[in-house]
Amino acid sequence: MSKLKIFGFLFGLVAGFAIAFMDPPTGLTVPAMWTLGIFVGGVIFMIFDVMPDYIVTLGMCTLWALFKTVPFDKAFSFFSNANWWLMIGALGMGVAAQQCGLLKRISLMIMRIFPATFRGQTMALMGAGAVIGPLIPSTVAKASIFVPLSVGVNDAMGYPRKSKGSAGLFSAVWMGFICAFPAYLSGSFLCYMMRALLPKEVQAQFDWIYWFLMALPWTIVFFVLSYLAIQFFYKPEKTDTLPTGYAAEQLAKMGPMSLHEKITLVVLLVSLLCWMTEKIHGIPAAIVALLAVIILLWAKVFDRPDFRAKMPWDVIVFVGTIIGIAAVFPTLKIDKWMAASLAPYVGPLISSPYVFIAGCTILLYIIRFFFISQTGTIVIFTVMFLPLSAQAGISPWIAGMITLTATMTWNVFYQNANYIISYSATGGDLVDKGMMVKLSYAYMVINLIGFMISIPFWQLMGLIK
Repeated sequence: MSKLKIFGFLFGLVAGFAIAFMDPPTGLTVPAMWTLGIFVGGVIFMIFDVMPDYIVTLGMCTLWALFKTVPFDKAFSFFSNANWWLMIGALGMGVAAQQCGLLKRISLMIMRIFPATFRGQTMALMGAGAVIGPLIPSTVAKASIFVPLSVGVNDAMGYPRKSKGSAGLFSAVWMGFICAFPAYLSGSFLCYMMRALLPKEVQAQFDWIYWFLMALPWTIVFFVLSYLAIQFFYKPEKTDTLPTGYAAEQLAKMGPMSLHEKITLVVLLVSLLCWMTEKIHGIPAAIVALLAVIILLWAKVFDRPDFRAKMPWDVIVFVGTIIGIAAVFPTLKIDKWMAASLAPYVGPLISSPYVFIAGCTILLYIIRFFFISQTGTIVIFTVMFLPLSAQAGISPWIAGMITLTATMTWNVFYQNANYIISYSATGGDLVDKGMMVKLSYAYMVINLIGFMISIPFWQLMGLIK
């Protein structure tokens, strides 16, 4: 272990025990203090990367059960939750889609429609992200499949590596396929994870269609301003075009659609349709996702070795354990205590929805410099923001959207695992890290503008009182 990790280990232990042995303040009990001590110690371990995050959260839940601060079934409650199985199904669908090549084919078909210029192809790549994004609930899968597409387009257009042109094409894929995921409930398992943290009645309210409609103002702002930012920052000095028939040539190399591609296309489209119409037919989204994976496994689109090796089981365990916070805190009334304790300090923050949303978003921008785990940040701060949003008369879903979007920054390389995967998928020589930082700051501004423009719409729809 490095000296920093050793410091984090000792700091986490001392802080955890210090909180655990404190006299409970009004509104809390001794079990609640032990729960908070274990939680704070675990958070410090994650901040200093003492050990992998899924081991930390698994340890937190185990210690809660060991010290009987909450019952075992409450500490590990998410593993019997439909949202956990939905996440497994969604990630399995991503593995299958990554295997068969279908999504690359769809992207090339979209690229063939748009002009062969830099402007046209960046629009095509972002447009492909908007079309394909809701089909694959895995940002990792989308990064692995589509980021290499920008390499082929760049080389065909003749732009030097680490030039403005190459950075622009990479950015179009990055923004369109990965950063846009909060626009759709099925855009990432992170959306399902966030929804699982919300009160039951809010979860029932935000099915696929309602989520999409409520996020639509933010989505429009995001795509329009992201496209303009790419043109502003990365427009190449000379105009180059793709060779005539490039997309058609690439499609020809892929050959006709395979049986696996056809099966996957049907399964994805039917699954999306079922998610969109859940309130009509009443089949839970988790059942749809699991049936989809069963069909894809049975059809051998991906097989048992792929299921073992390519499913991100560490992520699945991490999400299942850390979301236990959402059940544990209310059981011990920690959430109510937090709300009451923070009330005197957040009065100005809850005085206006504009101030609340902007303040929470900027706070997370800052936190992300220190809290490396995106998933952990989403869970912890969604839980923290829920009582505050209730005081401000703001829907819990909006608090969750703040955490989903504000944690996507990549101001420094270590901040965003999806960005690291995307950068690595190009071989590491397509874009310069420094060139991409300005787009991260632009994203931060775009995200805030999207929220500010969404507020009147949310007020009209009753999400803000």
